[in-house]
Amino acid sequence: MDIAPKFDSTPACLIPFLEDVDAIADHALLTDEQWIKAALRYAPIEEAETWEMLNEAALPNWKKFIAVVKLLYPGCEGNHHFTHTDLENLCAEQVCMPMTSQEELGQYYHKFFKISRHLIVKKKLADLECDCLFLDRFHITAKTAIMRWLEIKLTDHHLDDPYDIKEVYNTAVFLLPSTSLASAPKPTQASLSWGTGQCKDWMSSMPSPMLQIKL
Repeated sequence: MDIAPKFDSTPACLIPFLEDVDAIADHALLTDEQWIKAALRYAPIEEAETWEMLNEAALPNWKKFIAVVKLLYPGCEGNHHFTHTDLENLCAEQVCMPMTSQEELGQYYHKFFKISRHLIVKKKLADLECDCLFLDRFHITAKTAIMRWLEIKLTDHHLDDPYDIKEVYNTAVFLLPSTSLASAPKPTQASLSWGTGQCKDWMSSMPSPMLQIKL
């Protein structure tokens, strides 16, 4: 599946394109200079050639670069925006969906990042609230397993503080298989039981990461 950012040179598609580049660069921990190069690489050749002529393209400052790029496409910000309702709808949908693979995790992270990042930039969502929402809206079995693993890994983490999104994401990647287990043998009922105390017993008995368990 091709998930590379796409831009069709129209103002309406600029902001979604830049947000897709944001998601990739943030996940890859790119520097501002690498961030700009990524945008130029994914943009159509004609657009990239124009952007490269901007003085800001030579500066290691992503925010200044996209600010001048937006000036080339009047109306680009007026046609695309997210609201708290968009984030709430995504979370309400996600909490009901069992997560079975890293691919499904990536789809959730991608959608969540685009909406929450927009709200944070517009000062309509706090970073701590964002961190809390990301983990809290995983399906209950995935959430339980992730939290248990984080409790083991981050022993000095304060219980009242939400886990950082990147810690949650990296833990989920570690625990989930790379592809869906839909075609694998169906787990036994015991392996899917998550009553009080069972999750702890299950985790403590596992000799290796949860690569065979459907989250």
